[in-house]
Amino acid sequence: MCWPTFLFLWFSAISLALLEERFVAFDNSAGAFPIHDAAIAFASDDPVGVRIAVDSIVGDIEQITGKRPAAFGVTEDNATVPNFGRNIIIAGTLDSSLLKGLIRTGKLEISDIKGKWETFKTTIIEQPWTGVDKGLLIAGSDKRGVMFGLYTLAEQCGQSPFHWWADVPAEKHKEIYALPVTTIHGEPSVRYRGLFINDEAPALTGWWSKVNGENHYPLNTEFYRHVFDMLLRLKANFMWPAMWKSSVPKPGNVFFTDDPGNIQLANDYGIVISTSHHEPMQRATNEWNETMVGPWDWEENKANVTAFMEDGIRRTRMNESYYTLGMRGPGDGPIQGDDPIGVLEDVFQTQQEMFSNYYGNASTVNKVWTIYKEVMTYYAAGLTPPDDVTLMFTDDNWGNIQRLPLANETTRSGGIGLYYHLEYVGVPKSYKWQNTNNLPKVYKELSQAYERGADRIWVINVADIKPLEVPFGFVMDLAWNTSSISFESIPRYLNALATREFGSEQAEEISSIIMEHSRLIGRRKYEATQAKTYSVLHYNENERVLSEWRSLAQRVSSVAGLIPGDRKDAFWHHVQYPVHSGYTYHAVVLGLGRNQQIGFEKRNSANDVASEVLQHFESDFDLIEQYDSIAGGKWTGILAQPKYDQYGTASRDWSEPTKDVVTGLWYVQLRQNSTYSFGNLGIYAEGCESAQNQGRSLPSVDESAPTGQSASQRAYAPILPIMDPYGKGVWNVDLFHRGDYRVPIKWSTEIPFDWIVVSPSSGEISQAELEQRLNVSIIWDKVPSGFQEEVSFKINYNTVPWFDLVRLPIVNYNVPDGFTGFPETSGVISIESPHFQRASEGDVSFASIPYLGTRSDSGSLALRPYKGARDSITAAQAAWVEYDIYLYNNSFPLNATIYVNSALDTDPTLKMQFLLTLDANDTGIGWTRLLGDPAKPGDTPPGWSSTVADYVWTRNITFGNITAGKHTLRWQANSPEVYLEKIVLNTRGGLQSSYLGPSETTWLQ
Repeated sequence: MCWPTFLFLWFSAISLALLEERFVAFDNSAGAFPIHDAAIAFASDDPVGVRIAVDSIVGDIEQITGKRPAAFGVTEDNATVPNFGRNIIIAGTLDSSLLKGLIRTGKLEISDIKGKWETFKTTIIEQPWTGVDKGLLIAGSDKRGVMFGLYTLAEQCGQSPFHWWADVPAEKHKEIYALPVTTIHGEPSVRYRGLFINDEAPALTGWWSKVNGENHYPLNTEFYRHVFDMLLRLKANFMWPAMWKSSVPKPGNVFFTDDPGNIQLANDYGIVISTSHHEPMQRATNEWNETMVGPWDWEENKANVTAFMEDGIRRTRMNESYYTLGMRGPGDGPIQGDDPIGVLEDVFQTQQEMFSNYYGNASTVNKVWTIYKEVMTYYAAGLTPPDDVTLMFTDDNWGNIQRLPLANETTRSGGIGLYYHLEYVGVPKSYKWQNTNNLPKVYKELSQAYERGADRIWVINVADIKPLEVPFGFVMDLAWNTSSISFESIPRYLNALATREFGSEQAEEISSIIMEHSRLIGRRKYEATQAKTYSVLHYNENERVLSEWRSLAQRVSSVAGLIPGDRKDAFWHHVQYPVHSGYTYHAVVLGLGRNQQIGFEKRNSANDVASEVLQHFESDFDLIEQYDSIAGGKWTGILAQPKYDQYGTASRDWSEPTKDVVTGLWYVQLRQNSTYSFGNLGIYAEGCESAQNQGRSLPSVDESAPTGQSASQRAYAPILPIMDPYGKGVWNVDLFHRGDYRVPIKWSTEIPFDWIVVSPSSGEISQAELEQRLNVSIIWDKVPSGFQEEVSFKINYNTVPWFDLVRLPIVNYNVPDGFTGFPETSGVISIESPHFQRASEGDVSFASIPYLGTRSDSGSLALRPYKGARDSITAAQAAWVEYDIYLYNNSFPLNATIYVNSALDTDPTLKMQFLLTLDANDTGIGWTRLLGDPAKPGDTPPGWSSTVADYVWTRNITFGNITAGKHTLRWQANSPEVYLEKIVLNTRGGLQSSYLGPSETTWLQ
C-alpha cells in the first residue's frame, strides 16, 4: 500500500473506534506490526491490574483470531530471554523496570506522557531486545494508563466493552495489524468517571440471585468482576457500589461485607471506590444497626456515629478511595434537628480530624461532599466544607443540572464534581424500567458542566446497569475526551457504536434507529406517560406519536433479519428490545387514551381498540419472557421491573408498582342503538369536540341532529379547523358506527363546490368496518380570491336523522409576492427556532443546535460561543434572531408560547432570561426570567414538580391587538444555557391544547 493511501485510510478510520484515533487495522501495510502473531510481555513489577488487563486481552485476541497469544511477566533483567518470538507486544508503566530499560537504551521517548494522569502511548519500536525484531509498545503514565491502553487495543481489534453485559461477540479476524504510527491517548477530560449502581431491586438483585439459584445472593466478587471489566474497557475508574436497602432480606446490599473480597478486587482492578451521597466515610447505610448502636443522629448519638465512620477509614485506608463527607438523616432524608448547618460543620471538623489521625495529613486524602436535594439549600445558605474537599454538584434527578461552579469555586484544590441521573426513584415520578435518556440533552448538560469546570468527578446513576449501556457508554466516552463529541457528531458517534457492535453493513440504518429512538424517548419518561398525555383530539397527536413508534419498530424488525446470527442477542439488548418494548408500551398507554376518548364518543370501535390494548399488554410480557430466554437464560429476571401503573395515589405516586396492570378500558354495548338525538352514524371532524359532546345528550333541552347553526347546536356540529392555502393540505373526517353493529349504514356525500375534494365520497359502515376516514382537501386555484366563508358538505345516510353537515371554514388568502417567513394558518403560526430569517452578527450570536429538542424536528437555538456568551452579558443580550410572520386578519389579541429545552439556573449570578418582541415593540414586560425563584435558595423553582417531566418549559407572552399584514418577531436571551425549541402564535383562538404543541406550520423560503 502506498503511503498517501495508507494515510487516507488511517484518518478515515478514526471514527470506527467511537471517535478515538485508531492504531489498529486488518490489512497489512508497510511498517505494520502483526498483532495476531505476537506474544505479550508485561512488566511483572507493575501493579496487579496490569496483569488483569493482559489476561483479558489474551482471551480477547483468542476470541478474535482463534489463536491464544503467549503472555510473559518480565523485568529488564530477563527481557533478553529469546523465547518471546520475533514480534512482541510490550505493556508497562513508566515506573516499571521493563520500560525503564527501553528508556535508557533510547527505544522509548516519554516526555509526551511522563507525569500525566491515566495517559498511554502506542508506538512500534524496532528490535526492543535481542532476538525480537519488532515490538508494539503500550506505555502507560501510570497503572490505569497502561490498562486503558491494553483495553483500547482489545476494542480496536474487535472486542466490545459490552461483550459480557450485552452479549456482543468478538469480531473475527485472521490477521490484525498495528499501524506504524505513534498515538497519545489522554489525559482524560474528567479525572474520576464512573457509575452508581442504585435502586437495584427487583431487577438487578433478583436477576443475580436467580442466576445463582438462590432467593437472595450477594453482589460478590464474581458480579463486580464483570462491572469492573466494563468500566475499564470504557476507560472509567470510579464507582459508588450498590447500596439498596431491603427488607427481603434485610438489610440490603453492603459492598464491603457482602463479599470481603470486593474491596480488594476493586483495588486490583484500579477502580476507585466511594460511597453514595448519604453514606459517609466508606460505610454503607445498611451497616448501621439502630437496635445495637442507637439512632442515626449526630446530636443525640455522636460517639457511636463517629465510631461507625472511623471504622470505614480503618478498613479502606490501604485502598484507593474517595471518602464521602458530611451526613444526611435516616432513610436518605434530611438531617433532623433545628440547625442542620451547625451539625454538618461539626461533622466536617470531626471527619477532618479522623483523616489527620489515620493519614497524618488530611489534605492528601480524596474527599467529596455531594450537594444533593436539601443539602443544596445548606450550600446556598453558606455552608462550605474545607477547600481540599471536592464539591459534587447534582442534577434535579431528571437530567437538569441544578448548579455549576462560579469562577471562585473552580479554584478549590478539591475541584468540582457532578452526580447525574440516568434513572431515578423518587418524586414526582420514578423511572427505572428502560433507557429514557435523550443523548443530545445529556450532551448539553454534561458538556456545559465541563465547560464550567466540573471535571474532577462524574458519577452516573445507572440503576441496574442494564439496559443503560448505550447512554452510559456515551457519557464515559464524553468524560474521557469531551472534545471528541459535539451536537453535530452524535450521529457519527452512534454509527461508530453500531459498527463496533454489529459490523459495518447495517451500521448506518442501526445508528439512525438509535438516534430516532433517542428522540422519541426524550419526550417523556415511560412511567410519566399517561393515557391522555398525548392529545387524541388535537393535531392527530396520539395517532402521530404511536405511528412514529410503530414505524421505528418496523424498521427494527426489518434490520433484525439481516443481523448475523451470533450478533442477534446483542441487537436484542441494544436495539430490538428497547424499541419494541417502547412501541408496545406506547401502544398500550396511548391505545388506552384513544379507547377512552372514542368510548366517550360511543364508537363501537372502542371495543376493538380495547382488545388491541390488551393484546399489546400481553405482548409486553412476551418480550420479557423472550429476554429471559436469550443467551441460554443468562438474563432471567433482569427486566422484572413493573412499569404499567396509570393511576397511583397522590402521596405515593412516585413509588414503583408491584405488578403491571391496565386500568380504565372502556367498552360499549355493540347491539344497542344510540338514542334518536344524533343517530347511529357518528361524525368526528379533526380537532373538533362535537363527537365527544354528542356522547351525552338531554333531549328535553338539547336540539337533535342534523346540527344547526345556533350557538347551542354548534357545540354538537362537526367543524374542521380553518382551511387556508398554507395549511396541512389534507384534513380528516371520521365516520363511525355507534348503533347496533349488526345493521350496516350506507352513506354518501354531497359537495357544494367542485374545488372541495372528499375521498372516499361514499361507502358503508358495517360490522366488518366500524369506521371510515374521509380525506378532505381544497383545490385552491379554483377558490375565488379572497373567499372567506364557512361552507358545508352533506353526509347522507340510510338511518335517522338521515343526514348531517360537516362545516368547513374556508379562508383563501395569499401573502404578498416576495414574502419569506411564516404565514398564519388555521389560527396558529408554529416556528421551529433554527428557521429564522435574519440574525445579528458579532462575537456572540445565535447558532442552530442540531438534534436537541423534543418539540422541534430541526433542533434548538442558543447563543454561541458558550464561554464568550457567559463572559460578556452585554454581547449576549445584544444578539438576536428575527422571524417574519404574516397575519391575514387582525388578531385580538395575539399570544405567543415559547418552548425552551428544560434547564435550571445553574449560575445564581446569571439567571436565565429572554426577550420576545414584535416589530421592535416591547410588550412592557421587558426581559423576563425563564424560571421563578425557589421558595428556599438552592431548591427547585416553582412549578418544577408538575412540569419537569415535560422536558420543556413553556412560557406565554401577550402582544395585544395586532393588525393584519407582515410583522417581525425578535428573540433574545441573556445566557447560552437558554435553548429555544419553538415559538407558537395563537392568532385568533386557533391554538388547541396538546403535549407537543402544533407541528411547524408552512415556512415560505
